[in-house]
Parts: sequence; structure tokens; C-alpha cells
Amino acid sequence: MAEAGRYAEAIAVCQRLLEDDPDQAETHLLLGTLLMKQGQFKLAAQECERAWRLAPDNVEARLALGDVYVRQRRNDEAAAVYQEAIHLSPEQAAPYRKLSIAYLDQFRYSEAVEALKKALACEPEHAPTHYSLGLVYERQADYDAARAEFERATALDTAFAYAHYHLGDIYIKLGRPQEAEVSLRTALRHRSAYAEPYAKLGQVFQEQGRNSEAEEALKRAIALDPFAPEAYHRLGSLYLRLGKTASGKEVLAAFERLRAVDEEITRQRYILANFPDDADAHYNLGVLYAGQGRYQEAALEYQQALGIFPEDASARNNLANIFLKQQRFAEAIREYENLLAFNPRYAQGYSNLGTAYLLMKDLGRATQAFQKAVRLAPDHAENHYNLGLLYLQQGLKTEGEAELETYNRLLAAKQPATP
Repeated sequence: MAEAGRYAEAIAVCQRLLEDDPDQAETHLLLGTLLMKQGQFKLAAQECERAWRLAPDNVEARLALGDVYVRQRRNDEAAAVYQEAIHLSPEQAAPYRKLSIAYLDQFRYSEAVEALKKALACEPEHAPTHYSLGLVYERQADYDAARAEFERATALDTAFAYAHYHLGDIYIKLGRPQEAEVSLRTALRHRSAYAEPYAKLGQVFQEQGRNSEAEEALKRAIALDPFAPEAYHRLGSLYLRLGKTASGKEVLAAFERLRAVDEEITRQRYILANFPDDADAHYNLGVLYAGQGRYQEAALEYQQALGIFPEDASARNNLANIFLKQQRFAEAIREYENLLAFNPRYAQGYSNLGTAYLLMKDLGRATQAFQKAVRLAPDHAENHYNLGLLYLQQGLKTEGEAELETYNRLLAAKQPATP
């Protein structure tokens, strides 16, 4: 029931159960988890807090509450909750791992290392924890320690593509190109559609003078991830060295555009690291991610913004548009309706809602939405066109032709006069 696109149904069931018995800690916990998956973090925190109060010794309730706090960037509170979970169940590895995430989000690397070491003391054969510890060491530029952890992770899970990739990157930093190539190729063997190893292979090949192989690897990286600045920079530089000046300049121009976006993303993340309740920063990140086609990340940022400022019409409209692109029609409709509840005279919202209903083949509701859009914005030609087609599909010939005539008139009025 709680699969993607069905959260609303599961949430409704939990709410009905709680109407009958409001003191069910497990139901509050489940409801909080579902709301968190929907990105409704403020409501999720409330439900997890209720579950915790009803069952103060329930470790899972504390962990879920900590998870919500992390998503809200309330990392001090998250760390405190995870530490309480550790006090209740010191033999469990999960609370230590989660505690490390709260520390990492605050750049508290030494404390994250200690938390992960304690997790490994509880569960020494857990490959993802060795991998996470390797990532922290890599951020600290402790490459020998990082290498040891990535090697351990890949020994425990030979198909762990991400660990093989990071191990390859560490070998590059340590000046061991042959081992780097082996690790990067291993990563690709287990996950072929993975851009980063191709970009790093391009680096290895470039440094060895294997230019044709470098070009092929870098082009492959860009094909898999058209927003990978490093691959563009290396490929552009390679073309210039090979005398392919026009191609090199073109690729480097693309790199500069991507770098500008990445720098702005970094700036917005820095703002959030210091001011986690900055709704504008979350919104700006959503716009940046959406512009790069990173719709899942964009949706999460818009949801974060709405958790702080629910009345943000632009964030809600953009979130609904992403759901529409992803064919998550029920979720898109829910967000458009929420948007219109706050902004009942927002014509574009009704137009978007009509489009969502049209894609769901609900002609009646689509017609009602476009009728409202036309009333609110009578000079918007496209709404008349859509409404006209809907009328014709429903056998309303006179109404349909009238709307299409209005569409043609508005369109003609926009054309420049003929000299």
C-alpha cells in the first residue's frame, strides 16, 4: 500500500485508525514515516513525536524522529534523539550510523568517524558502514585510511559499485593508476550506467597519454550524465591539446555554464548549512536541480521549502509540475489543489490542474479546471484551445468551435502587423 503514488491511501488508513484510537504509537510512527516519504516533514515530525511520547522506550520511534529532523536540517536535535536511541539500545549499529549522518551534515567529521567506528564495533562485517567511513576519511584527505575502508567494503561486498569507484578515485590520488583502472572498471562491471567511473578513467587515460581511450571514456561519461562538469572540462582540455580547437572551445563553454550552476548550488547549500530554515534557499536549489533535469532532488527541495512556508505558490506549482513530468498524476493533482486553496485566483494553477486531469483522461474535471482558467485569464489563448478540444471530445460542437474561434482571434492579435 505504501508504494510510490499510494502514500495518500495509506495515510488515510492511518488517520482513520487514529480517529478510533488516538493512542496507537505504532500507527503514529507509521503515519510519520509515510508523511516523511511524501516530503511533509513538519507533519511527519509531529507524528513521530507523538509516537515517541506514547512509547518512550521504542527505539524505532526515536530513530524515525531523528530521520525527520535530519531532513529538516535540525541536526542538533537529530543527534540528541539518536543518542537517546543509543542509550536505550547500545548494541544496535543503526543509531550510530544515523548519528554519523547528523554530524556529517554539520561538517563534524571527527565525531562522525567515532560514531561509525562504534557502529562497526557492533556490526564489523557491514560493508556500507566501512564505505561510509571511507567517505569521511576521504573528505578529511586521509587517503590511506579511506583506501583501507573502501578495500574492506569491496572485500565484504564484491559487487559494491560505489565502493569500487571511490577506491579507484583514492588510487588516483595516491598515484597508483593501474590499480585505479582496475577498480573503476570493476565499478562499471557491476553498474554499467555509472558516469563517474568513466570520467575518472578519462583522467587516468589522459595522464598516461592514451588519448583515444580518454576521449571515449569522457564522451561516455557525458552521455550518461549531461551535467557532469569534470567530464566536460577534461574532454575540452583534451581536444585543445589534440589541436581540435573548435570542439575544445565548444565543450569548455558547456563546462563554464555547468560550473556556474554548480557554484550556485554550492552557495545555496552553504546557506542551508548555516540557516537550515531558509525556504528561499531550498526553493532556489529546487529551481537549479530542475534546470539540470535532477527532478527527484528538485522535488525534495521544493518539499523542504513548503514544509517551512506552505503558502509558497511558486514552490508548490513547481513541485506539482515535477510530479506531472514523472506521471505521478494523483500527487500532482493534490499539489495543484493545495496551491489553489491558497491562491484561488491563480489561473495558471487551474490550467495545470486541467492538464493533469486530461492526462488521467478525466474529461469532466479537466473541463471544469480549464473553464475556471478561462474565466480568470480570458486573454490566455492556450486555455481556450484546450477547453475547445475538450468540448469537442464531449460532443459539445457549438461550445468547442466558439472556444477555438476565440483561440484563433487571440493568436492573430499577437501576430505582428504586415507592412
